[in-house]
Amino acid sequence: MSNDMRAAPVGDRAFESAIPAQVLDRIQHGTMRTTYRSVPFYKSPFDISLYLELLGALAPRTVIEIGTKFGGSALWFADMMTAQGIHSPRVLSIDIEPLSEVVDPRITFITGDAKRLDAVLPLDLLEALRHPLLVVEDSSHMYAESTAVLEFFHPVLETGDYIVVEDGVVNQLSGEQYRRYENGPNRAVADFLAVHGPDYEIDADLCDRFGRNATYNPNGWLRRR
Repeated sequence: MSNDMRAAPVGDRAFESAIPAQVLDRIQHGTMRTTYRSVPFYKSPFDISLYLELLGALAPRTVIEIGTKFGGSALWFADMMTAQGIHSPRVLSIDIEPLSEVVDPRITFITGDAKRLDAVLPLDLLEALRHPLLVVEDSSHMYAESTAVLEFFHPVLETGDYIVVEDGVVNQLSGEQYRRYENGPNRAVADFLAVHGPDYEIDADLCDRFGRNATYNPNGWLRRR
C-alpha cells in the first residue's frame, strides 16, 4: 500500500504533521527506545508533554488504554495521575496479547480484542467507571480496530471526556513497514468525525502546541462535547 492513502481533512485540518519526515524518522528511532521505570514505554517526547498537560487539566479518574504491550504506558499513566493528586486513580489496559509483567493495584490488565470490547467491558463495568474518562486507542493502528474502539466508546463518553487516537503519524514515517497500516488511525478519525463530528471537538491546542499536528496523534485528541 502506498503512502497516498490519505484521510479526508476534518474541516480545515489536514492530518499531515508540520514535523519534516526525516525528523520524524529520527524521533521515531528514539521513541521506540524509551522506557519508564525500566519498562518499554514507546511515547514520543511531544506526547509525553501533551498527556501531562491533559492529565492536569482533565484530572481523569479513569484511563482506559487499548493496547498494553509491555505495560510501560499503563504504569506511567497511573503514576502521573497519582502525581497530579487524583484520588484512587484507575487504569484499565486491554490487549489481545498482553506482554506486561507489571503488578500495580491501580492497574487492571485485561486480555481482549479491540474489535470485541463488549466481551471484556460489559455494561455494568462501564456504568461503574468514574469520570472524567480518558480513553487511549493504541491497539493495532489498523483502520478496523481504531474504528471499532471509537464506535464502542462513543455512547460511553460524557461531556468533557477525551478519546485519543494514537499513532496516525505512521503514515508520514518513511519505513516500508509502516505502509501496512494503510493510514488506519487517521482514516478512522476522519470517518468517525464525518458521522459524529457535532459531538466532538478536536483539541487544536494540544494538537498544535509544538506546531501544526506536531504530535504522533494528528487530529486525534478528541474531546466529547
